[in-house]
Amino acid sequence: MHRFFLDREDIIGQNTIQMKNPSSIHHLVRVLRIQNKEQVELISNDFVYLSEVHFISESEIVFDVIERSNHMNESDVSIDLFQCLPKGQKMELILQKNVELGVRHFYLVESKRCIVEFKPKDIPKKIERYEKIIKEASKQSKRDFIPEIEGVLSMNAVAELIAEYDLFLILYENEEQLSIKSCLKNQTFKNIAVLVGPEGGFDDAEIKKIEANGAKVVSLGKRILRTETAGFVATTCIQYESGGLE
Repeated sequence: MHRFFLDREDIIGQNTIQMKNPSSIHHLVRVLRIQNKEQVELISNDFVYLSEVHFISESEIVFDVIERSNHMNESDVSIDLFQCLPKGQKMELILQKNVELGVRHFYLVESKRCIVEFKPKDIPKKIERYEKIIKEASKQSKRDFIPEIEGVLSMNAVAELIAEYDLFLILYENEEQLSIKSCLKNQTFKNIAVLVGPEGGFDDAEIKKIEANGAKVVSLGKRILRTETAGFVATTCIQYESGGLE
């Protein structure tokens, strides 16, 4: 069954929903060739609506609401991913797979050893592209809402956000004492952040700065993981320990 997220212009009534968003209408009508009486899941910020197509036109699709239910597909723990800028097309893979794994908010981060640099004039266009990837991944993985993405943040800006989390983890290949498992085992957290470094790794001064502001520097094991892999592993560990994979 197709799943679509409702936008601000869409109108939710007592027993009907009027879809007005041009992009959603185009995709349903022109791409999916949806017909009357077909059922679709429509997602708002509050509910999931099992709906049936009642009327189709170029400007709107009207759905009859069959059933309304609460969100059921999100984990109890909120996970935010702070990702240092990678080179090439790696960011698209990072976003897509971490959406599937349940990340709720993405932050792009610029650190000292980042190989690439986003020019300010290019950032809005890149964010727009990333938002499309996140939205499509959210549909495919049956998320109950679309994660947001922000950036680009400096490491100093990241340090100022640490206090907002129950646990803020930095993945660091040189950490030899504290593992991610020991940080998560038999603990309950409502919101966790994960900071992943760039291809060149973190500068020691950056690690000290973030750690001094309350973050935990942890290891993912003896092997060195690529920047596009590390976030997947950390997010999966968190979901496993918090019951998000049950």
